[in-house]
Amino acid sequence: MRRSSKKRLGAALVLAVAAVTATAVVVSRSGREFRWLGFLFGSGGYGVVDGDTIRVTGVGPVRYIGVDAPERDEPFYDEARRYNEQLLSRGKLGLAYGRDRFDRYGRTLAYVYVRTDAGRLVFVNEELVRAGWATTLEIPPNTECAPLLRRAQEEARRNGRGMWAAGRRNGEN
Repeated sequence: MRRSSKKRLGAALVLAVAAVTATAVVVSRSGREFRWLGFLFGSGGYGVVDGDTIRVTGVGPVRYIGVDAPERDEPFYDEARRYNEQLLSRGKLGLAYGRDRFDRYGRTLAYVYVRTDAGRLVFVNEELVRAGWATTLEIPPNTECAPLLRRAQEEARRNGRGMWAAGRRNGEN
């Protein structure tokens, strides 16, 4: 390979890596803006494990920061998992890492968002809590969005959404 071809190939590789890395500006319903460095993976390359975990090609399991959804064999597991799938199906997946990048099980910790075809950014962590299919879970130092998620949980509780519907939170109904 000629020297100029190697330079072009190297420059193309740098551009490809730069194109994958993106600074995301996520604006929640509350109007608060967050800036994170994340990666856009497109609409494929991942699978939903449950309401707060996905498996991303090339990354592995990704646990959502700040939220806790029902586990398999717990009430509302199916609803939380389906809602997570629904949110992720709206567009291209993006991850934004917290201060601690991995949990004690080796899973990547991330704030998850979706860029819809219309260009809207959906903060998946917040939407799961706002819909009542996940609750807040604060584990320092990844608490950047804790106040936002607490407000979303209070809204879900106040409006009886998801698990917070009358008599449903404790598996009743």
